Amino acid sequence: MAFRNLYIQNPARLSISRSQLVIQQEERYTVPVEDISSIMIEHKQCTITAPTLSFLAEHQVAVFTCDQKHLPCAVVLPLGQYYRKLEALEAQLHVRTKTKARLWQKLMKQKIENQAKVLELNHCKNVAELNFLATQVTEGDKTFKESRAARLYFMGLFGDQFNRRNENPMNGALNYGYAIIRGIIARDICAYGFEPALGVFHKNELNPFNLADDLIEPFRAYVDLWAYEHQTDLKAGLTPTNKQALFQLLFTEVRIDGEFHSLSNAVHKLVSSYTTCCRNNSAAGLKLPELIPLVAHEYE
Repeated sequence: MAFRNLYIQNPARLSISRSQLVIQQEERYTVPVEDISSIMIEHKQCTITAPTLSFLAEHQVAVFTCDQKHLPCAVVLPLGQYYRKLEALEAQLHVRTKTKARLWQKLMKQKIENQAKVLELNHCKNVAELNFLATQVTEGDKTFKESRAARLYFMGLFGDQFNRRNENPMNGALNYGYAIIRGIIARDICAYGFEPALGVFHKNELNPFNLADDLIEPFRAYVDLWAYEHQTDLKAGLTPTNKQALFQLLFTEVRIDGEFHSLSNAVHKLVSSYTTCCRNNSAAGLKLPELIPLVAHEYE
């Protein structure tokens, strides 16, 4: 399975030669494409050919590009590689409302539990309140425990005055990290032949990634934990070093289904289990990430 996530922050020319990604800078580097999970192209003076983009897409590599503020603004996703696309789409379209409600319940319960763990690891307030709310999440979260938990969570983590709508380095870091994880989730959704616009809970007709916005929920806490632990660093703004560190979260260790994987592999396991749930029309078997302290995953 692919395990490299490349961050290109200096001028470069990217091409393909003999199934290797060639990165031409002052020196020439090559990386086997089969080892690459994603590429973040941050620098504006980078060039990449259309055949290179096509080859990367064929090998399920997510390619991110950045805007003038150096924030992820686009991701090239693999399409058309799954051999039973119609069957996958029909499985999505025929998921019962009851099943979706149970899937959302599981996603929200795990999200809140992960948030509580972030607070616990950092000796913040509201841990008991969040753990209680996690036990109270109903099918479809019709009583809005997630929104109540979010308010208590961010107050406990960043202070009573913190607001997710404000423009500041902390929110910039959170948005940057979320965008990276959202992109690789969208990549895996497409790789399985599923339609990323067909969500479980999110149904915005203007959003092509409703499903990615559903499945990212229990992973957000990993970004939150990093941001809390690097508050001092973020006072200097969302620097290239901070952005690179956020991108490296894809290598952080995650516990999922009783095993330890990198975050990018945990995404793959979640998406794979979700597709199985759709085909079986059952929420049983959905594999969700459990938050643990941030540590780089070691490959055997």
